[in-house]
Amino acid sequence: MFHEQTLLLVEVCFTLLTTALLVAAALGVGKQAELRLWALGNVVACLGLALGVQSGVPTFIHAVLSYGFMGLGQALVLRGLRLYAGQDLSLKSLVAIAAASLLLPAYFTWVEPSLTGRLVASGLGFAALDLACLVTLLRVRDRTRAMMWVAATGFGVLSAALILRALWLLLHGDAPADQELVANGTLFIIPLAQVCIAFGLVLMITRRYAEELRRLSLTDRLTGAYNRAALSTLGLRLLQRARRSGRGVAVAMVDVDHFKHINENFGHAAGDEVLRQLSALLLAQLRPGDLVVRYGGEEFLLLLDGLNGTTAERVCERVRKLVVETRINLPNAELNYTVSIGLSSSEASGHELEKLINAADSALQKAKAEGRNRVLLG
Repeated sequence: MFHEQTLLLVEVCFTLLTTALLVAAALGVGKQAELRLWALGNVVACLGLALGVQSGVPTFIHAVLSYGFMGLGQALVLRGLRLYAGQDLSLKSLVAIAAASLLLPAYFTWVEPSLTGRLVASGLGFAALDLACLVTLLRVRDRTRAMMWVAATGFGVLSAALILRALWLLLHGDAPADQELVANGTLFIIPLAQVCIAFGLVLMITRRYAEELRRLSLTDRLTGAYNRAALSTLGLRLLQRARRSGRGVAVAMVDVDHFKHINENFGHAAGDEVLRQLSALLLAQLRPGDLVVRYGGEEFLLLLDGLNGTTAERVCERVRKLVVETRINLPNAELNYTVSIGLSSSEASGHELEKLINAADSALQKAKAEGRNRVLLG
């Protein structure tokens, strides 16, 4: 069996190394708040471990304050995980966790002196925090879910080790040999769990960052709609699925009427606001499975999954009427605008994207020639 001081040195070294890994990852992928909290939590917990083995210091430091630092460190990690999962852990909760981590060992140090009681109560408290981290990870539903199992395994192993240690101590009392056995066993497991946790967290944040870059590469920055690069991939994928399942697809080309006039008379900022407002209206009216693409300067392309020409015409007519009713408040004026919409469907043009777009564009040109502010099915 390794000496306790040796195992503790290994634990501290692993904590510092995993902290360095988290800090380096945070600097490399955009300084996410989650990674800063995870790294800070590791540092604080490491400080607590170091205080816990100091000899020749007041009892309050090695038997009470050290546990408070370890509890605060775990709470910071939990807050980072909840932030990653789109939740939060309030400052009051952080303070409450740190206070509980102090009060439990204080009770078993001065009120009811018992080393076993202190180890059991604090261990179960830390195990509960690890379980809270595990549950938070299990609730993540995005594309990083596959990556979170590495960190989740670490939290699960750490929690299980602390619970088993508490049960062992409850059964075997204050025997020094038993205390040394379980303490050394726990110190052996903790570094292994920390490696799983640190690498899992880095994998999660890196995957999410990569997904965000991918999303940005497929999105028009001004309007939030998809761009033409996305149309080449997502549009073709939608049409392939529709063809295989025998569903119809409609394509609508939406053009802002007299957009040049808007820019000349109200300024380019007003023109940008028109495009943003129109994009938001289109995204709100269409279904999640449909695609809204900024196709050109003032043109949007809609791919309407599962609709035939007649149904798509009704949808686009509703959109056209909503645009007519919309007012945009500018600093010195109120702006209203209209749109012309050309439609095509797979009933007439098949499931080839280029043919559908060309047919919709031809219908759009006819709608503009006939007076604009109308929907025309080609």
